[in-house]
Order: sequence, then structure tokens, then C-alpha cells
Amino acid sequence: MTQPRIGVDLVPLSRVRELLEPGRGPVLGRFLSAAELTASRTPDGAPDQAGIAGRLAAKEAVFKLLGAVGRTVPWQGIEVLRGPGGRPGVRLSGGAAELAREAGLGPIDVSISHDGGFAIAVAAATTSLAPNSEGIAMSSAGIDKVRDWILGRHPDRTELAADVDLIESRLVDSLAFVELVYTIEDAAGVEIDFDNIDIEDFQTLTTIEKAFFA
Repeated sequence: MTQPRIGVDLVPLSRVRELLEPGRGPVLGRFLSAAELTASRTPDGAPDQAGIAGRLAAKEAVFKLLGAVGRTVPWQGIEVLRGPGGRPGVRLSGGAAELAREAGLGPIDVSISHDGGFAIAVAAATTSLAPNSEGIAMSSAGIDKVRDWILGRHPDRTELAADVDLIESRLVDSLAFVELVYTIEDAAGVEIDFDNIDIEDFQTLTTIEKAFFA
């Protein structure tokens, strides 16, 4: 029996322009492989900002398929290159390939689109691992929704580690806290009593997952 998995991510082209600013150095080399850098150029040799944003979004979308909560994105291990007919194809190596094997993923398909200054990517695959009695598969999907909501409020960030203090870092301020609670309720299918909230349950993605998705 197989289970479908879907990952999605959105990257603003403005973020790519920031990465290409003079003085930033070869920062794109941290995110894109040599083959991807070569493919991410226009016919006149200039950086293809839309293409770069699409690749970054696709890498994040693929990473979400892996269910590696608390891990950083293995940027160099996930390559998004042109496949037959110009469609984007995914090539995994190193730690990313190992995570895919652990997750029991089949072939990964990716679709990328650009509109209104943004690039969006969707990655899909099936896994041969059925959810266990502790609901691990559901937990991963639920906490991903929370992570996506937080990152959506901070387009300058491309990743969020599970142990980052959301309150102290101001990723979630007092005004956004109520929205965070509603997001968790929607993702977990639970109702949270505002009168008995323990702020420590909302400190990090790890504590949120333990409190509401375990």
C-alpha cells in the first residue's frame, strides 16, 4: 500500500535579487549546484532570476516530501534540472537521497510556475511507509503547515529549524500569536483553550509538535 505525499513552496523574486546583490559573494553556490548555476542563466549569460526562484522553491518543496522535521535543507543534495521536453526533473544525492530512502519515497515529480513576482513549486511522490499507530505521518504533515505559515510571514527566510525560539526571535509577535493558535488548531484538528494556554508549548516547532501533534 502506498501513500501520496505533496510538498509546496513559494519564493519571491525579490529574495533572489537580494542574493544577487553586489558584495554578497558567491552565495548562490550554497544553494545551487554547478549544474544548476549553469542552467540558471539567460541566453545572454545573465542570471535567470525567475529560474533561480523556481529552483529554490522546488528544492524546498522536495525537502518537505522527506518528512525530515528539524533537519536543515540539503541544498546541494537536491538538484532541479531540465528533464525531457524541458520539464523540471529532480536528482537526489548524499544525505537527501538517504532521507528519501528512509521515507520510502518513489520517483519525485515537480511542477514550477511563476506569476506576480513569485515562483511556486509543487513536488509529489508516493511513499511505501504507512502511518504508524503513533501518527507520525500525520504529525509531519501538520507541523509542516505551521512551519509554512510562519515562513509565509517572513519571505526573507527560506528555512526554519525545529529548535528556533519563535517568541524570542520575534518570528511570532504578540499580534501574530492568535493567528498561530488558529493555524495550529486547523492543522491539528483540535480546539485550544485560550484561557489555559501554556506559552512554553508554543516556543518552538518541536514543542508545538509535541503538544498538539503527538
